[in-house]
Amino acid sequence: MQTSRSPITPNHATSGRANRIVAALSWEDRSACRGLDATIFYPDPDDQMATDRALAVCNGCEVREHCLEHALALREHTGIWGGATERDRRRILRQRRRSA
Repeated sequence: MQTSRSPITPNHATSGRANRIVAALSWEDRSACRGLDATIFYPDPDDQMATDRALAVCNGCEVREHCLEHALALREHTGIWGGATERDRRRILRQRRRSA
């Protein structure tokens, strides 16, 4: 999707600079899980409470879609990525293959 940009005026200088800084950070640097113990995202598949805790972190993440696409591209087989479990990711990939 293409959007039009308005020129940065003195009133927008601060927000423009902040936007450029945020854009320069990788999606991993902006993730809600950054700094958390990674084991949270590899729960026992039979532990629904642990899975729900990991998914709750993803739910509020601004880069959730980037994370999910990363996991799908690399065919991550384990863990919770982008708010999707292993089963969710297999389903997404199956659906994409069918619609291709």
